[in-house]
Amino acid sequence: MSILEDYIKEMEKDVVFDDFTIKDTQMKLPAIKHKWVGRLVRHKQQLHVKEAAYNKLKKRLMKEAKEASTYQISNPALEKVVIKHDTLVEKQEEIEDEKLIIDFLEKGEKLFNGMSFDIKNLVEIMKMETL
Repeated sequence: MSILEDYIKEMEKDVVFDDFTIKDTQMKLPAIKHKWVGRLVRHKQQLHVKEAAYNKLKKRLMKEAKEASTYQISNPALEKVVIKHDTLVEKQEEIEDEKLIIDFLEKGEKLFNGMSFDIKNLVEIMKMETL
């Protein structure tokens, strides 16, 4: 199972509440936000690490291809050749996966920021129903 699928399932549990668990959810909300923001920041850090590794590998492969070539090749032409290398394709897929996780976590952060307002509205509705 992928990290994204695990996060989706876990976030599903963090956003569910009802009349009986509303106070508990409100009390836990800062900790829940902290957990998800922490994950967002860690994945952004991982993205930077993966992009740096990708660029370093690409430069190394371009240098090796240039040294192995029997004729002069421009850097843009070399880049077009090496980005098709299996290792670089794999690294690019890892980067895209990381970006997808970051996108999900950013949307989750917005969701949790609005949750306090949602809970407040629900409490107001519950007050009106008891009148």
